[in-house]
Amino acid sequence: MKHLLLLFTALIILNGCSNDDDNASLPPETQTGANTVGCLVNGKVFLPHAEGLNPSVNCFYQFVDGEFFFTLRFSDFRQGRSESVFLQTKRIDLKKENTYLLNKNMDNDGDYNGGGAMYWLTPSKISYTNSIKKGELTITRVDVQNSIISGTFWFDAINTDNEVVEIREGRFDWNY
Repeated sequence: MKHLLLLFTALIILNGCSNDDDNASLPPETQTGANTVGCLVNGKVFLPHAEGLNPSVNCFYQFVDGEFFFTLRFSDFRQGRSESVFLQTKRIDLKKENTYLLNKNMDNDGDYNGGGAMYWLTPSKISYTNSIKKGELTITRVDVQNSIISGTFWFDAINTDNEVVEIREGRFDWNY
C-alpha cells in the first residue's frame, strides 16, 4: 500500500509539471535590436533553442556587389532536432513599413530576385514557399548604421508530400 501511495503521489507531481514549450509565448513586437524572434507553426509557439555549437539564430542584412541580401534562420536544436524557419530576400533594398512577397522556392528557384521562405522539420520534411503557397515579410525597422532589422512575417509552405505548413504571427527584432 505504501508503494502504491508513493507511485500515486509521483504521478500527481509529474502530471502537474509542464514542458517549457507549453507555457511559451511569442516575444513582443519591438524595434530596438532586442535579439528576439518567434512565430506560430501550425498554431504552436516556435522559438529558437540552442544546443551544442550551432547558433539557434542566424540573421544578417548585408550589401554585396551593389545589392542587399537578407537572411533570417532560427532553429530548435534541442535533443538532436534541427527544426528551423528560414526567410530570405535577395537583391532587395528593404525599406521600413514596406511589405515584400515571399513567393520563391528557396531550393528550386536558385539565384532568384525577391523573397522566399522555408520550414525545415527534418531533411526529408522541408516545406517551401512558391508562386501558389506564399507569404509576406513586413519590415518595421531597418537601421544599417546600428545593424538593427525588425519585422513581421507569415507564410504557407508545402513539401513534396503536399503537406502545408502554416507559419503565422512571426516577428523578429535583431541586431545583426
